[in-house]
This record gives sequence, structure tokens and C-alpha cells, in this order.
Amino acid sequence: MTGPGLDTRREQFMQHFECSAYSLHKLFEPTGNGESQEILSSGRFTRIQLDDADQTTRILDSFPGAGGASCCFVRLQRGEARTISFIAEGAYLLEACPSGGWLLKAVQAESPSFWIPQAPILRTLDDRGHITAERPASVVGLRASTTEMVVELQLPANWCLDWVCWRFEPNESDILDALQHPINLEKRRYFLWGSKASFQLPADVYLYLLHGHVYTNDFVWPRKWKFCSEIDAYGLYLALHGLGLATQKKLYGLLKRQILYSVIARQAQDGGWYQGEWTDLMESHYRLHNSAMLMLEAGLEEEAEEAVRRALEKAAAFLVSCTDKTDIGLWFLHDSLEGSAETMEEMRRQTSTPWIPSRALGKSPTNKLILNTHLDAIVALDRYREITGDDQYTGHIDSARAATRTLLGLRPAEALYRLLYCAIGLTLLPKADAMQLSFPLRAIKRFTWMHLTPQMHRVKRIFPRLVMPGGLIERHLSPLHYDINYHPVNVMDLARYWRRFPTEDLSSIIDEAVKAVVNSRLLEYWSEAKPRQFSIVVWVDALYHLCTMNPDQAYRRHLAYAMLKAQDAGLGLPPSLLGCDTEVVRQTEQQPCPSPTNPHLMVANLSRGKTTEILVVNPTHGGLKLAWECNAIDTLPWTDSSGKAISDSSSSLIVPGRSWILGRDVKLDG
Repeated sequence: MTGPGLDTRREQFMQHFECSAYSLHKLFEPTGNGESQEILSSGRFTRIQLDDADQTTRILDSFPGAGGASCCFVRLQRGEARTISFIAEGAYLLEACPSGGWLLKAVQAESPSFWIPQAPILRTLDDRGHITAERPASVVGLRASTTEMVVELQLPANWCLDWVCWRFEPNESDILDALQHPINLEKRRYFLWGSKASFQLPADVYLYLLHGHVYTNDFVWPRKWKFCSEIDAYGLYLALHGLGLATQKKLYGLLKRQILYSVIARQAQDGGWYQGEWTDLMESHYRLHNSAMLMLEAGLEEEAEEAVRRALEKAAAFLVSCTDKTDIGLWFLHDSLEGSAETMEEMRRQTSTPWIPSRALGKSPTNKLILNTHLDAIVALDRYREITGDDQYTGHIDSARAATRTLLGLRPAEALYRLLYCAIGLTLLPKADAMQLSFPLRAIKRFTWMHLTPQMHRVKRIFPRLVMPGGLIERHLSPLHYDINYHPVNVMDLARYWRRFPTEDLSSIIDEAVKAVVNSRLLEYWSEAKPRQFSIVVWVDALYHLCTMNPDQAYRRHLAYAMLKAQDAGLGLPPSLLGCDTEVVRQTEQQPCPSPTNPHLMVANLSRGKTTEILVVNPTHGGLKLAWECNAIDTLPWTDSSGKAISDSSSSLIVPGRSWILGRDVKLDG
């Protein structure tokens, strides 16, 4: 909609601000006054990049076959200080969006509407794409009329400005309606343990997806910068998949596809993903690479897409090259810095992280022998075999399994380790318990954390061992630091590994590892300090895997208690609790997660195959009535926390305060 003289006024406005005015409609046009490059094109997703002559880079994402929805990332490159403006021509209503951000709703039926999930933000980046600083952009002007809406922003010198916007054509009114009516399940916080941060609403996806790449949502140790994170991308993908299954909203399919192809677009020519988490060398961290593979495998399982298959084949070939031949078998490395002493030394120089070479078990001196990444790589590679039918890496998997079996079975120096872990256990007490120790025990505790744990790497090199007396599982063999916060990561990865290879004898190791937490005060210890709190959410994830493998009521009790601890710490829950983890449940057998009417109630969807199982946890101190706002399960045998039957109908149920109930039904054949 235009008025008399509007084009003339806009031309004068753009000249006054040195061409720093941007038409919202024209931003979505796949043409410009500079260079255009097709980044990725498939039957389901297309991305082009336009580098305009006015120091503007646009990334346009479109979704063939999905109707009239598209997304534009805008980056105004750093330069001199200037004022810029975004102009929406026509009559629009600006509203806060219940799903986060803002909606520009077209007044006229034939005009497109827009969703702005995040406010424009100022950033500085280094030459390798790390985000080194960011802050909100300052709004210096806002004008609205029946013919246009103008937002003016101040862009300081040497900062770039990032902005993202969705455009929905009139035939996509169902997406606008969905954005305006989120259910409680969509408002719950979901924890992504790559960033050790949560997201809560669809708009929060764009706290991670920045200018077409998925980043951490935190300035992460040790360099305090944001880097590209495929592990966060996979967490987002699972959450979006579960929410899409639960709500049947088209938006989640689009967001999920955008995350998937954004990761593919960042894949290197050699098939790897390079993050540069620690150094300027832009090293690859293979846990993150594995997460990219797992996401591609989930995407390929959902729909056979050639672009996804090609990326996955390249990723698998890259992964098998990132190994070390040891005396006990093939070992998957943790990061590319382990490839040489020179790169390890450069890491020490840039991060002040010392390292000591070790030849334990015939490994390379630089191989840190990190367990969780090794297990994760085996799972990702074997799932690749399952999804694609490509079995060329079976020998690699078999050798890596043999190495795992040997290392987990090592039990040297039992008496020595038992004595050491009696002392180490004192350092893992919450503060209140530690204060109650006698003076001699406090002295032992102090000596242990100051002198003993920093030297544990020397003991492990002489007597190689990861599974310790009492059930705790250490993360690695060689690094100098001691990190029991990764115990739940090891349990989770062992459970995932066991699911894929049920013939492995892991029951006693996992049972003892679970007892090491539930029979101690580790959950309270993890709760006390923010850097340790991620362990609680990973522990929840580990118990989810164990609950879906074992009907034992004790695992449900442990899971409910861990969910309470996560809530008490102000954390989110892992996306797996939506019942959407494709490692656990084939996509064709997944059941949508029900959403409780009461927003305080937490739900874990443990359903799989022919089993419907819902755990409902009440974190408040008073009883709450159970009712469902969607995906209601009318009849289900329910039990209380003691295992006593209480009802077959959720409509009459009260979930006691600080407690839980469990609904479970197994459909038998015939």
C-alpha cells in the first residue's frame, strides 16, 4: 500500500542516510546489486547468499513444496558508524508474539506477514567466524502509519548487525495462528548440554541459529567465544521433532529442516565439521561431528533425501580416519588436536592447558583416550550402517568394540584405587555435608583435592583403568584434570552403546554406576555450582535411556527425582523426554507427548513401540490435578510413587506435591 509521494520520500530518506535503509519486502527478493551464490539446493530446502554492494549479506532460505514460507538472515558488515533503518511498506499491526519475538501482521489480505523471532543484535567476529562479543542494537527511532512502518537503529563503528525474519504468504495463515497459540509443552525449557543452556519457545531457536550457522548460546570456556556447535544443532533438532510430533504444527517441520540443512551447508570438503572451540587452529571436535551424523541419520530415516545421504557418507568416511590404533584395538579420538604433538603443544600455548604424553595401552602419545567420545562415535557409525545399509566400516566398529570391552574390563590395583577413591569421595560432598566432617577427614579432603586428584593421571598411566571401585567411571586416561562431572555422560553413552550392542556385558558396570549416584550426594554436589549443573540434565537423559531399556520401577524413581533436581536448579529438561529420540524409538513407532493443562507439571514420555508410558512429576509442594490440553490419554493404568495402582483415568488423578505418578500400558500381540 502506497500513498502520494511515498516513493519520493523514501528516496530522500535513503539518500540522507547514505543508502542505509532496507525494504523488508525487498530483503526477500533473490536479487541484489552484488554477487549471488547458491549455497545448497535440494527438493526440500534451498539457500542462497547475496553479498550486496552496500556491505550487506543476506542468506535466503526457502522450502520448496512447503507453501509460501521463507526466512532471511541479514548481516550488515562492520564499517563506519551509521544509522540504518528497516521499512515495512504497507499497513501492518505490530504485536508481541506468544511464541517469542514479534509479528508484523498484514492488514490487507493479499499482503505477506512477518515473524521477527529476535531483536537485531550487534556482534564482533574474528576471521574464523567465532563470535567474540555481542550486545543489543539501540533503537533510535520508530514510526508507523497506514502506509509504512520504519524502525531506525544505530550501528556503531566496527560492529556488524545481525537480524533474522520470516515471511509468510497469505496462504500460510495456519503458521501465524500456531505462533499465537503455543501449548504448555512448547513453553517448557529444553536444555542443550553443548551450550549448557536452555531454550523455551520457537523464537529461541534463533539464539543458536545465527546468520545461517548453529552456534553455542554461551561464550564458552576456555576462549570465551561462541563457536559453531553441531551438538546444539542435534539437541534443537530432537526438540523440534518432538514438539512437531506433539503439536502437528507445520512450523516445527520448517525449523527442523532449517537446522538440518544449516549443518549440511557448513560441512567441510573432507566431510568433517570444524569448530575451533579451543584454538585458532579451527580444530574439529568429534563429539560435535558425531552429533551432526546422528542428526543426518534421523533426517534420512524420516525422508530419503540425496543431499542428506551424500553429506552422511562423507561424514562417515571422515570419522573413520579420526582414529588411533592401540594395543587393545581401534580408538576413536576426541578432537583433531590429538593428531600430533605440535597441535597439542599449540593448544597448551593458546589455552594454558598442559598435557603430558602417554603410551599407556600402546596408544599414541597424544591420544587422551576419552571414553564418551569413543562410545558416541561407535554408536554414530553403527547407526550409519543401520540407516544406509553401508557395511564397509564393520571392521572398524568391531575393532573399536574390542578396545571398549578391554578397557572397561581392566581392574588393576584394586586395593590402591579403593583407598584413593575413599579420599576422592570426600571431595564430592555438598558443602553442608563437608562442613560436618571431622577435622582429620577435612584435612584428608583438602590434601586430596589439592595434591591427589591432580596426580591421578600418573596412577592411571601405570595402572590403566576407567571403571573405579564404587562404580564411578572416569572420562579419560591421560589428561591432567580430574572431571567426575562427566560420570553421567559416560553412563548415558554406555546405555546408548548397550542398546546398539545388547550382547555386550554391561549390566554390572551400569548398575554400579547408577548406585554411585543414587546412593551418594552427587546430585546435590552437582547442584551447588553452575559449571557442574549440566551433569544433572545429562543424568536425566541417561536415566531416560535406562528406563526405555529396563521396566524396573527403581529407574523411574531415580528419573523423577533427577527431574525435580533439574527443576530446582532452574534448568530445562533434555529433549529426549518428549519421546522423540530416534536412537530409542523408530520414527514410525513414536507416540506424541501429551501436554498437561497445568504448566507446573513435568512429563517424561517413555513410550516406545507397543508400550505407552508416561511419567508425570509435580515439582510444587501442593497436589496438582492431572488433565491434558492435547494428546490426552483417556485410559491408562496409573500407579503412585510406591508402585500402588491408583486409577485407570487421568481425569480423576492428583499428582502429590514433590512426587510423581506413572501411567503404563503394554499392548500385546493379538
